[in-house]
Amino acid sequence: MKIIFENSFNAAKIASEFLKEGKLISFATDTVYGVACDAENEEAVKKLYDLKNRNSDKPIAIFLKDLTQIETIFDFDEISKRIAANFLPGGLTIVAPINKSKNLKISKQLYNIENNYLGFRIVGTKFIQELMSSFGGILAVSSANISGFEAAKNAKDVEKYFQNSKLDLLVSGENLEGNVVSTVIKISNKKVEILRQGAIPESEIKRFI
Repeated sequence: MKIIFENSFNAAKIASEFLKEGKLISFATDTVYGVACDAENEEAVKKLYDLKNRNSDKPIAIFLKDLTQIETIFDFDEISKRIAANFLPGGLTIVAPINKSKNLKISKQLYNIENNYLGFRIVGTKFIQELMSSFGGILAVSSANISGFEAAKNAKDVEKYFQNSKLDLLVSGENLEGNVVSTVIKISNKKVEILRQGAIPESEIKRFI
């Protein structure tokens, strides 16, 4: 496992090169540490599931760079647009229906093909925005942990989880102790369901429904 610091010279470019080579990287988000790969690389996505010992039938969310990318992938109604505009970038994961008319190249392992829903986040931290710009694609990102264990909140936690694994790069960033995971909501037929309580309170989200 190679380790670099997120504020070091060319850190985002180095990390993006790892992603383009189909490798797995870990970095600090605005909530907890995540593990990521190229969402369009089937082999890399499989390695991500194997790394976390995650059941293959459990979906993994994607990271987009900004709001303009949403409607190139998802069917988004007015409620969805309102919530996204108010909370993204931020500690919210939105699970929404994929637009079937789009020719998506995202690995089908990331979502349930039958119900055609996929989760996504937009994270506004400096490093992740630089990474998304340098990479130019879509990331599959899951919390940095072995499935069933608490998400890593600092670089040392990531090392402990994956020191003898196939994690290729750790980008050491902030200590995120005290942070919680993102809130996860599902938007379907103009209804919002809270799937996981997290960084953004349910009461705040309901103000925009």
